[in-house]
Amino acid sequence: MNILHYALGLPPYRSGGLTKYAGDLMSAQSANGEVVFLLYPGDYTFWRLPKMKIAGKKTYNNTSVYEIKNPSPVPLLHGVRNPSDLFNNRQKLSERVLNQFYNEVKPEVFHIHTLMGLPLELLVFFKKKGVKIIFTSHDYYGLCMKVNFINQDGELCNTPGGKQCAFCNRNAPGSLFLRLRNSGYILKHKAKLAGTGLNKEIKRESTPKIFAPGYDQVAAYSNLLNYYQVLFEHVDCIHFNSTISKEVYEKYLTPKQSVVLPISHLGIKDDRRLKNIDKNHIRLAFIGGTTVYKGFPMLKKVLCNLNNNGITNWSLQVWGGATGPDVDCDKIYYKGKYSPDNMEPVYNNFDLLIVPSVWKETFSLTTLEALSYGVPVLVSNNVGAKDIVDGYNPDFIFHPSQEALYLKLQVILNNYEIIEDYNKEICRNEFEYSPDNHLQKIKQLYTNLLL
Repeated sequence: MNILHYALGLPPYRSGGLTKYAGDLMSAQSANGEVVFLLYPGDYTFWRLPKMKIAGKKTYNNTSVYEIKNPSPVPLLHGVRNPSDLFNNRQKLSERVLNQFYNEVKPEVFHIHTLMGLPLELLVFFKKKGVKIIFTSHDYYGLCMKVNFINQDGELCNTPGGKQCAFCNRNAPGSLFLRLRNSGYILKHKAKLAGTGLNKEIKRESTPKIFAPGYDQVAAYSNLLNYYQVLFEHVDCIHFNSTISKEVYEKYLTPKQSVVLPISHLGIKDDRRLKNIDKNHIRLAFIGGTTVYKGFPMLKKVLCNLNNNGITNWSLQVWGGATGPDVDCDKIYYKGKYSPDNMEPVYNNFDLLIVPSVWKETFSLTTLEALSYGVPVLVSNNVGAKDIVDGYNPDFIFHPSQEALYLKLQVILNNYEIIEDYNKEICRNEFEYSPDNHLQKIKQLYTNLLL
């Protein structure tokens, strides 16, 4: 089977769950005898009139890699200030380029992992050729230009549309910044650019409530949302990685076909083991960015309140960013980043992982990673991987509010035995989420589409 994937790129220039999943899936498919290709939105030419084209670059774990040169801007988490640049004011792939690329790859399945930088004419062309198109819902880009449905006030957005998107993206960086930020040179040297303006998130003042977008701005965002609706209409099947992502997507579109299938990656292995909990020191952990939408500020405030109220038999490890003790509470310690090759000692060094997401997180690979080591996980009901947690212990799912999290942690920290019982339940049943099992389910999904 010839399989073409579309993703943001490859490590080390790209990172995150989407990149990890797509890269590992491609590697596993290739090792399983499939003919696998990757297409990604690449570099931009600044010194001459840019033309969009597709260029072969290299191989990655037996995957042939192609790059779209001069794609439309790739927003990542920055948002979109100039919507017309993404669908209107851009060069298009020519029929000659499309034919040449198709004849080189001859894909039977086109597996899309993001809509960022993806040209509509490519999907139209593939549909004419009978290529089956599948989309995996790693985030909400295409429905929300900020990816996560978190608005300018840090709250869940329930009213996406031209006016709201214009308001929410008012402070997003321009297209020139996005092209610079995603250029091959910047990505290659981003480690050296730590601390410079191009390697930092843009921090701007919040948009004043009196801001009123003009008619042209509202129309431009409405047209962009409609453009992505057309892209979705060319998808034959949406692979939802959780019931959460299915519920959110189906508020705004009706898939031709869909399937809910938890994701996995090659670092997942069955290494579950029984744990003995020290009731006098329960080791908690948080993994990821410490942003509001990830829920960390809420978690920190709740733990500080518990500590102030005499519940002190805990410590919190924070993995993913800075290092050193927290300035407000010495029970919270920032451990920095860890290598994927070093997951085992990290996960085996705490008793409970907390995933308090405020946004409707489409999955949560850290949840699955923890469970694969037998580590209990406490998740908000906005976390897609709650589908898995629910099968082990539904009492470890909470509404993402300070009050609910406080009460839940109060009970857990005063009754350490329930963590041990949860751990035993994880270790008792067959582990269903191995990468091999996932590979076979994805292959069956492809096969069903091709029938």
